[in-house]
Amino acid sequence: MNVTLLPGKQARVMDDELSSVILGPGVAAQAAYRQAMEAAVAMIAENASRHSIHSGVNADGLRGFLAALEVCPERGTGVFAALEEIGIPAVRHALDVGNPATMAHLHCPVAVPALAAEVLISATNQSLDSWDQSPFATLVEERVLAWLTAFCGLSAEAGGSFTSGGSQSNMTALYLAAERHGAVARSRGVIFASEQAHFSIRKSASILGFAGDAVIAVATDDEGRMSAAALRTAIENATGHGRAPVAVVATAGTTDLGAIDPLADIADLAASHGLWLHVDAAYGGGLLFSRHRHRLAGMERADSIALDFHKMLFQPISCGVLLLGDGANFSPLATKADYLNPEVSIFGDVPNLVESSVQTTRRSDALKVLMTLRSIGCEGLDALVCKTLDNATSAAEAIRARAYLHLAQQPSLSTVLFRYVSPHGAERSDELTLTIRTELFRTGVAALATTVLDGRVHFKLTLLNPNSTPDVIGRVLDAIGDMARELENDHVRT
Repeated sequence: MNVTLLPGKQARVMDDELSSVILGPGVAAQAAYRQAMEAAVAMIAENASRHSIHSGVNADGLRGFLAALEVCPERGTGVFAALEEIGIPAVRHALDVGNPATMAHLHCPVAVPALAAEVLISATNQSLDSWDQSPFATLVEERVLAWLTAFCGLSAEAGGSFTSGGSQSNMTALYLAAERHGAVARSRGVIFASEQAHFSIRKSASILGFAGDAVIAVATDDEGRMSAAALRTAIENATGHGRAPVAVVATAGTTDLGAIDPLADIADLAASHGLWLHVDAAYGGGLLFSRHRHRLAGMERADSIALDFHKMLFQPISCGVLLLGDGANFSPLATKADYLNPEVSIFGDVPNLVESSVQTTRRSDALKVLMTLRSIGCEGLDALVCKTLDNATSAAEAIRARAYLHLAQQPSLSTVLFRYVSPHGAERSDELTLTIRTELFRTGVAALATTVLDGRVHFKLTLLNPNSTPDVIGRVLDAIGDMARELENDHVRT
């Protein structure tokens, strides 16, 4: 790739010239920035578009390339040479998350307005731990959070904080719940979550110092939703055994089945027992921005809500948010730091966002959310989200139409679980499912996930891309059938 260098400059910048070109805000640095951005965009345009989901180079090949690369040479190569050496392979060998056949995980294609915002976020490098480090960005987050809490149906006293994602949101919520219950929370406290709840609930409880058996798994129904009756029984049993119920975690969109727990019923039980209600809507929260938002009725009664914009809402990683029904409940995170929050603010009435976050340095992710919402609007988001749900429904129909496949259940959101049915039994089906998943990825045909449901290995489609249309899904299902037949024939011959 040809790259025009700065007039009169070499790719290698020496000594006293370095800061004027590598660091802003001078004319030379601005020109270098523009050229570097144009080169990076050109690399993406020239190398990202392909029919396969990845380059096909395996881990050993990539590791060998990186091992031969001198990480920090005595003399720098200059930005354009470094882009040639590192940028091109970084794009070529990345998973193509925008490819419609990339459907393994909760890993979405990204919206162009958010990508444009990422340039602004990186270039301005604001830090949201104090207003004087991020004057506009701080107020953007304040404005977006105020809008978002109202949009979710929370009261005027609600508050929020942007996070790295659902795991951090869940841990922060459980920390705040434990603080409200005092010392007893760690010694005798218990947390109720469904059998299908995200693993970060148990991990967070462990990190926060809860007992090893503190997270009580509540039974789910045939569709993977928490049973309200089983929750009631679990609360009564824990209380009867001298445990101290602290919180209930309801899931709005389980990772595998996309199940949405009965939020209103769970809210009733949490209120009647004085428990903190946390709703993990990191996945299913995207329904809020669609005509299907009624499926989240009852979520507005939660003490805390986790939402991820980097799942159903097309934002670059990372972009999560934790909302509290009462912003005053963030108070346990308010730690005094003279260099950040002086006793009397010298800047007047400005937000102090560090007091509502477990992080200190934090980037201005709210800007890309604002840029996307303004650009696409409610109608556009509704159309995109609904298209992913429609694709999942079509996938289920296509699976039912193929005798060699078995659908686990009708999809609830945009995940679809199904099995390959081998004539040689369930164990052979499990074996071939894993083999086919590997082969589809190796050959660049598709990225599918596998998971275990009812003790058996299942394929999992995660259809977060509106462009994963029925024709794309049909080609992937046909590829599964072709590979399975070939492997079955080889099995018979041997």
